[in-house]
Amino acid sequence: MKSTAYPKETPSDKALKSSLGAAFEFYHELNMLASNYKKDWVFLKGTGWVLFVNNENKDLFYLIPQSNYFLISLTLSEKERKGFLNDQDLQLLHDDIESASKFSEGYAMQFAINSKIALDRFKQLLLKFSPNLG
Repeated sequence: MKSTAYPKETPSDKALKSSLGAAFEFYHELNMLASNYKKDWVFLKGTGWVLFVNNENKDLFYLIPQSNYFLISLTLSEKERKGFLNDQDLQLLHDDIESASKFSEGYAMQFAINSKIALDRFKQLLLKFSPNLG
């Protein structure tokens, strides 16, 4: 979906299905999980289409469609990161959380979603990150 051919046309489900292939079902599941959040498609020159998902106070995550998968990015604050590293429910994600890149806004994490296992790993963190989902 990095195409610059249609930067003024927000991606339709049909276009997403075509680009994401089998990963479209994971996109749909995540979209339904975050149904109560604000979603805005934005076209960025270097990236292409990006879906920003947020509530009034905070960005939840960014979704970047790719060919047969999508990338999810989110940023954890220092406090959230410390709390998640002490959370035994997230033990399988501790290495990922510890290795998150530090930026002025917090710690950036990225997930490539191309399977149910990858989606479930991300959802485990997401549900801790935003308990009001679903």
